Amino acid sequence: MGIKQNIVTLLTAFALTSGAAAQNPDPVELLHRAVDQLRGPAMAATYTLLVERPGRSKKYVLEVLTDGDQRSLIRVVEPKRDTGQAFLTIGSDVWVYNPRLGRVLRLPPSGKNDRFLGSDVSYADLSGRDLEKDYRVELRPSSDKSGAIVLVLTPKANAPVPWGRVELVLGSQDRLLRKIIYYDQRGKAVKDVQLRKAVSLGDDRYLVTETLVRDLARAGYQTTFAIGNWKLGQVPDRCFTQAMLERGCRY
Repeated sequence: MGIKQNIVTLLTAFALTSGAAAQNPDPVELLHRAVDQLRGPAMAATYTLLVERPGRSKKYVLEVLTDGDQRSLIRVVEPKRDTGQAFLTIGSDVWVYNPRLGRVLRLPPSGKNDRFLGSDVSYADLSGRDLEKDYRVELRPSSDKSGAIVLVLTPKANAPVPWGRVELVLGSQDRLLRKIIYYDQRGKAVKDVQLRKAVSLGDDRYLVTETLVRDLARAGYQTTFAIGNWKLGQVPDRCFTQAMLERGCRY
């Protein structure tokens, strides 16, 4: 009787603990998982960027190699006039290769938030884990009936970021990242990132295949980027070197 009572007590305690954890999830862990979803796995893929402006648009096709974490190598293949431009990101460091000049330039740390190819997408949107590294995170209850999980990020001291705060919206049940909202220093929403499509890769892994980025300060300014032709798997370390900026990396 004593043994049965102990088992019941343990099971009850476990259920209460699990319930409390579900109701009060760890915001640091949620942020880590959200960035994992945003970055996707290690892979080679084709990115298509459609940059829209009032009355005009421009399309870029990019070859992308990423380790799914801190490193990426991006090369422009279309349009023809921009072919050969390349971008290497390793953590907070970004190098840009300009084929017309035949030179490699290094961006300052704050350059990760610059517009990539003049689009609404930043270098930080495409690679790296700046949202984890540069911000403190806390959990905020949803203000609507959706039950969505909202992570509020505030910059750490001396972090090279232009935002006053960043909010991540996660699904209430699946906890998948749905939206990122960027606010300026005055608390005004100036940019959002909407994750529109994703595919499951199994083992609780996802690949976001279509994303819309909007400039909320300027009507009609938005960029859609879609991921296709992906090949999952480890990318060799040699691909993430300055030597590969000019010629690209084949493996």
